[in-house]
Amino acid sequence: MSRTSPRGDEAGPAVASRGLARPKAASLPAAPAPMRTLFRRAAPAAPAPATPAPVVAAAVAPAPPAYDSAAAGVSGIHDVFVGRQPIFGDGDRLFAYELLYRSNAVQTRADGVSQDQMCTDTVLHTLMTIGLAPLTGGTLAFVNLTRDFLLGRLYELFEPSTVMIELLETVEPDEEVVRACERLVSNGYKLALDDFVNRPGYEPLLKLASVVKIDVLGKSEAELKCTADELRPYGVRLLAERVETSEVRDACRRLGYTLFQGYFYSRPQIVSHRELGMEHSTLVRLMNLLDDPATTDAEIEQAFKGDPSLSYKLLRIANSAAFSGREVSSIGFALRMVGRKPLHRWLTLLFVSSMAARSGISRELVLAALARGRLSELVGERVAQARGLRAGMAATGPLFLTGLFSLLDVLLRMPMDGVLSRMSITPDVKAALLTRAGPYAATLALVEAQERGDWDAVGDAASAVGVAPAAVSGDYTEALGWARDRLASTT
Repeated sequence: MSRTSPRGDEAGPAVASRGLARPKAASLPAAPAPMRTLFRRAAPAAPAPATPAPVVAAAVAPAPPAYDSAAAGVSGIHDVFVGRQPIFGDGDRLFAYELLYRSNAVQTRADGVSQDQMCTDTVLHTLMTIGLAPLTGGTLAFVNLTRDFLLGRLYELFEPSTVMIELLETVEPDEEVVRACERLVSNGYKLALDDFVNRPGYEPLLKLASVVKIDVLGKSEAELKCTADELRPYGVRLLAERVETSEVRDACRRLGYTLFQGYFYSRPQIVSHRELGMEHSTLVRLMNLLDDPATTDAEIEQAFKGDPSLSYKLLRIANSAAFSGREVSSIGFALRMVGRKPLHRWLTLLFVSSMAARSGISRELVLAALARGRLSELVGERVAQARGLRAGMAATGPLFLTGLFSLLDVLLRMPMDGVLSRMSITPDVKAALLTRAGPYAATLALVEAQERGDWDAVGDAASAVGVAPAAVSGDYTEALGWARDRLASTT
């Protein structure tokens, strides 16, 4: 498990769902029909006795003891928040997402309720409500496993091919745990060991594990080599977590680590003296022309004609069903049909999305930027609605641009002021991106806090903006799906 969020985890983008706290009898809600294919089907249950047995107990094994939410002093309805952080493999290709989850943005532990029980309740309700697909897009998910989660065999709700079950470092490898892990692996699931430190008693788990996660922060190369040498006989894949620099990543690669996770992958090194490539320079020039009221349609048309690829894409957009399916055969007609504002938005999306092809890391950063833009827009719409503005009346375009461009320095590996100096952008958007000031800064702070799973900061920022934290987190689920769809349509 990674470390920097309020619980100590380094979380990636986060989402949330409203879920029901588990009833006293510990029976589980049925998964929504579209989500059922994500979960392992339970064996047919025996005829119901006079007193219905808990669903999990009948289907797999005795469930962990249920908790009474009322007795624990918590509401029967709570907010469930889930974060994700990418894990990269060979060639910096995306390998998986680690899912990190919380119950309630403010209260992460109810009096009298164990952390294990809260964790189990949260992951079940969240993943059964949201489903894995909106969180991972079909990529493998690392799901943290507590002792109760393991012994209750609740992982059997998931198809083995969709998850890597990650045994938390707090779970002692006693005889009962080892037997449960043997059963897990024999049923087709893969096991990962979190924050592993080799101690007596762990050999049986090492023989079962597919992946072992090593916290590499602050470790010398000699220490990392010693760990790799100790684990090599077991044939496990070594995952270096809390990777913060390229030097550490490269050292781990030389020593045989093949999976990587950490802060470095969300904030790669920025090069001070760097120029935009030809493709990006062309897009910036076109965006500037579209944003300038003094520019004539003829000038914009000539600029497009200088780039055959962009001209072809513009004609495709104009001929799409979104624009009534009317046949368009000229650049000028296409410009008039699409309109300047929609065209400027399309070019900004194309500008950011064009960077996704470089590597798996770049693709994840582009997805994050697209999701930031969409979430900023959705937050703006919520604020406008609360103020009584009709749908479509809110000026959310600058918010979208602020969120979308907030990762440009990372994507282009250039200082933000150097990137923005080439663009025609309003002073308020520039202020938010450069100094986190101005009218759009609070929304950007909210979006960034939501993305990294900093729930305390989400609560503070949501209050400042004037929206409910749970509503923002719910919107992030939509933003993630929107980002994937847009990236697929522009690349």
